[in-house]
Amino acid sequence: MLLRDPHSVSIYLRLLGFVRPYWRLFTLSIVAMLALAATEWMLPALLKPLIDRDFELAGGTQVYLTPVLLVGLFALRGLLSYAGTVSLHWVAQRTIMDLRARMFQTLARLPAPFFDAHGAGELISKFTFDVTQLAQATTRVLTVLIKDSAVIVVLLSYLFYLNWRLALFLLFFAPPIGFIVGRVSRRMRDTSRRLQDSVGEINQVAEEAIRGQREIKVFDGFAYEAARFADAINGARKFHMKVVQTSAIMVPLIQLIVALGIGMMIVFALREAAAGGMTRGDFIAFVTATALLLPPTKRLAAVNEFLQRGIAASESVFGLIDAEVESDGGSRTDRPRGDLTFENINVIYGERTALSDVCLHIKAGESIALVGRSGAGKTTLANLVPRFYEPTAGQLLLDGRPISEWSLPALRAHIAYVGQNIVLFNDSIFNNIAYGANASASAAAVEAAAEQAQVLAFAADLAEGLHTPVGENGLRLSGGQRQRVAIARALLKNAPILILDEATAALDNEAERLVQGALETLRQGRTSLTVAHRLSTIVQADRIVVLENGRIVETGAHQQLVDANGAYARLYAAGFDAM
Repeated sequence: MLLRDPHSVSIYLRLLGFVRPYWRLFTLSIVAMLALAATEWMLPALLKPLIDRDFELAGGTQVYLTPVLLVGLFALRGLLSYAGTVSLHWVAQRTIMDLRARMFQTLARLPAPFFDAHGAGELISKFTFDVTQLAQATTRVLTVLIKDSAVIVVLLSYLFYLNWRLALFLLFFAPPIGFIVGRVSRRMRDTSRRLQDSVGEINQVAEEAIRGQREIKVFDGFAYEAARFADAINGARKFHMKVVQTSAIMVPLIQLIVALGIGMMIVFALREAAAGGMTRGDFIAFVTATALLLPPTKRLAAVNEFLQRGIAASESVFGLIDAEVESDGGSRTDRPRGDLTFENINVIYGERTALSDVCLHIKAGESIALVGRSGAGKTTLANLVPRFYEPTAGQLLLDGRPISEWSLPALRAHIAYVGQNIVLFNDSIFNNIAYGANASASAAAVEAAAEQAQVLAFAADLAEGLHTPVGENGLRLSGGQRQRVAIARALLKNAPILILDEATAALDNEAERLVQGALETLRQGRTSLTVAHRLSTIVQADRIVVLENGRIVETGAHQQLVDANGAYARLYAAGFDAM
């Protein structure tokens, strides 16, 4: 009744599929809840002989049997309730842990365009808010659906045992209850999806405000950001209230229908008792069992809210798990020489053309500087080598073979990369240099790379040296210090292909002079692509490639291009400020 369309059923069954590894404890919880439900009829059953016989035997010892049995009954129910609740929550939390792990495994392997299209706050919301909705769907929902459904079946069976004609009357109220639940469920699920989106927007705005707190202060963006955040939280409030209102309407309607049925049954039961068709004990047991139907019916009606939220959250979570990861059909793992050939490369982002008909051959060991105005396509061209992006048309060859023949892990194992947006992890300087593939490097090798990149020059002044924590994204270090750590990480990798995307942009002149020596040593015998704005970096390249509007317009050495008085000469005359 709560899951009426096949899509919702398949989503929920897939969610339950994550429970399969823990089927033993899950079975224990189900058995405990069913056993608990099976005892529900015993309370009115104990009252029946108490009313029929024990009042008349108030002076005998038999009068104490019912209280003893009552205490024993509730002790048994307490044990069953504890076993069912704890085991089910244990399974649910393990399931949530497994789902988060699967989500992260997919997230780490998604292509760069996916992250271009989805904000960090939206993705983080899937790991926090959406997963908590799943927790409700796998604990509270299952508890209510299994236990309370069984309670209703048991109590109805007992009522049929006592008086089947009266009990049959209740079944006439099932169709209107099913109609109400069906109409409300779809609306609730749609609203829950919009609620999830609004929570993702809250996370996005908050994440941007934290990351850009300096810009907010300097440019006085407090009012603007506060208004954005107010809109986000107000949207979440509205959608949350719509979910609550929808659920709040359904619960009293169903309660009213059930109460109407119970009231009419009591009237009929009174008439039958007056006519001698029921004993006093039968009447009290029947009325008590009927009254006990109301709480589980109410919980079943209320649980629809959590179930529909869980279905909407499952769609979001499974959408991430099912997202298409980077294609990797390659099998080669050998170390390439580093000869790169770009053949008629085109890259289109949405409606924007980033690269158009690019043809370029880079010999193994050659040092290439990519220059051009902002948006010319320099970074896009460099990002094709580690396959962060795939060409829309054309192909990229490595050592004369399509680059896709190398497996992604093997290809990237032979590439060292320093991006324009330096990323450091919330760990020590040492561990940021010896990161990932570098983790097996010796302490001496890490220190040597740190010395070459001029990291030791500032780390020596820190209390913990190379083992000093850098903070979130390296915020405890200056921009130049973060760049030197990233350069040390690339130095340590010692790969045949080197990509430097503005690797020295945040360095002062003295630090750049020292690091340039290390980079020159690193470039020796390696293919290097350097996206450069600084003349000191450009003139040391074997060849300079000039891009305009996604096309290569000039190539050559520094002096050769200056003498040609073309695009490069104009950039050179402008001091490269426009790049």
